This record gives sequence, structure tokens and C-alpha cells, in this order.
Amino acid sequence: MRFRLRFWAENISPPEILRYGLPLLKEFSAGVGVALFGDSMTDENARALHNLAAEGVQLVFWPLLSPESGYFPGEDNIAEFRELTGRLLDWAGAYGVVPDMIAVDQELPFSQMLEVLDAAALGRVRRAVKVCASNLDWSRYQSARRELRLLNSWIRERGVKTLSACLPWVALEVEGTYEIIQDMMETPVMGVDWDVISPMVYVSMIVGMTGGLISERDANWLVFVICLALRSARGDTAGVSLGVTGTGVFENEPVLKEPEELLCGLEAALAAGVRDVSIYNLEGVLSRGNPRRWFEAIRGARPKVPPRSAKIALAVAAGRNIYPMLGRLARRFS
Repeated sequence: MRFRLRFWAENISPPEILRYGLPLLKEFSAGVGVALFGDSMTDENARALHNLAAEGVQLVFWPLLSPESGYFPGEDNIAEFRELTGRLLDWAGAYGVVPDMIAVDQELPFSQMLEVLDAAALGRVRRAVKVCASNLDWSRYQSARRELRLLNSWIRERGVKTLSACLPWVALEVEGTYEIIQDMMETPVMGVDWDVISPMVYVSMIVGMTGGLISERDANWLVFVICLALRSARGDTAGVSLGVTGTGVFENEPVLKEPEELLCGLEAALAAGVRDVSIYNLEGVLSRGNPRRWFEAIRGARPKVPPRSAKIALAVAAGRNIYPMLGRLARRFS
């Protein structure tokens, strides 16, 4: 089954990717999305990135701010993110490195994510609603979207494609006329001409964060529903990010133990027509006793509709009926 494949790499340096990941990335025709920060601009990193690109590995720059600045680009820090992205491209260009793509990781601000995750499992939904409701500001949201449109155009004018890695619920807004979820998350995604939109439907995190209220079966059906909606609305722009295989910035993310746990969601995404797949994360796979087994399983995936979840189907149907009313109320009071 032909599909574009890349791995997110957040806690592994470019030289380590080159040393430990290159053989498998080349053999299985997989790209890599490299997390890059303000202090990543070193000669050693530039040489490693140059060598990865020279070996034919699709290279995605994944700019990230400091946790104090929000880590993820959002409504309050787009100017800082734009400045970092420009410096990264200039630095890499000086070494003859031009990435294939820039990834814009659109999540809740870091401090708000911590606030939600620090709550007990049963209280996370209530905490999330409270945090997200306080973010509603339609004027600020529109301003941020204009800034992202300009940033997206500026990147693409340099011959580099763009990818929005967004929260899974955001992808459900492609069907409607309101953008309440994106406004609440401070993450304008729709209305920007990204080359790929890749919702992060991380089965292990969804199950873990809900304390099992959403089961693995439910989460895999959610992968299918989200991918189908995005593919139907955006065609080849539709992508998906799946996982997780290793912890990230929060250091306690629930991880998948075996590649078979990843396959159901991957097969669901392929069945929905998605052909751009990102796996979080490379370092998690490489740390396993037999990383080749993960690569083989992923590349061997075939489209397969997962078992239906009545719980998710009911929730999505209810949301579609209630959502327009909530959208009108949010627009009125934001």
C-alpha cells in the first residue's frame, strides 16, 4: 500500500537521527519531522540535517518555542514563532539545507495543556471546558488566522510546503460554518491553505487521558471518522498523525507497547482514504528491542475499516445537532 510516511522526532537530536535512524528511514522510505528550537542552530545539527537530506530522507522542520513562550504556536505567540521559523530557514540555508516541509504544531498553549493534564482523569473534561471557554475571542482568533495565512504564504514562496499538526477535534469542523473548537483551542487551522492537515489522533493518549472512558476500540473508530471527514472535505490535503510510541514534552504520555496496537488506527486511516501518515515518535520506536518490527508492521498496513463504536457514533451525531447552536452562542458572546 503506497502512502507517505514520516516520523516525528522530538527528543532525539539530528546527529542521533542520522546515526541510529537513517538505515531504517531509508529502507522503508520514511521521512522525519525534526523538532528544532532556538538553541538547535549549531554546526553539528546543520551537518546532520544536510546528510539526512543528501541521503534522500524527506526532511520536515518542526519549529517549537520554549515552554515559557507557549511551546506550540498559537494566538499569542505567532510573531515569535514566525521569527524562529525565519531564523531556522536562514540558518539551514547557509549550510545548503532546504526542508521539504515546515510543520506548524497547533495545540493548546503549553501551560493550559499542563493545567488540563494535571487534573484527575474524571475531572479533565470539566477542566478542559473551563480552560478552553476562557480562550473564546473571535476578533483575536481572526487576527491570528490572518497572521498564519501570511506565514504560510511566506514559507511556500520559499519553495517549502506546510503541514498543520492539529488536535483531533479540530478536524471535525471542516464540515461546518463555525470554528468554535479552534477558537477555544487558540489554534486557527481551517481557512489557511496548508499543504497537509494532520490531526493528531493518538489512540494511547485518548484512552489514557479519559481514564478509559474512551476505549481503544472507540479511539480507533474516531480515527476513521476524523480521517473520513477530513478526506471528504480536503482531498489529498488530508493527513493523520498516529501514536504514541514514546513520551514527549509532557514526559508521561501513555505509550503503545506493540506495533499491532498502532495498526488498527493506521488501517482505519488508510480505509478512510488518507495517504499522508505521521507516527509519533521516532525515538520511541528506535528505543525498542526490535525497531525494524515496527517499521515492517507500519509499511505492511492495508486499508481496513475498524470495528464500529456506537459511543463515538452517537457523540458525533449529537455534536452535529448541537454544534450550530453552540457556534451561534459562542460568536455572540466572544
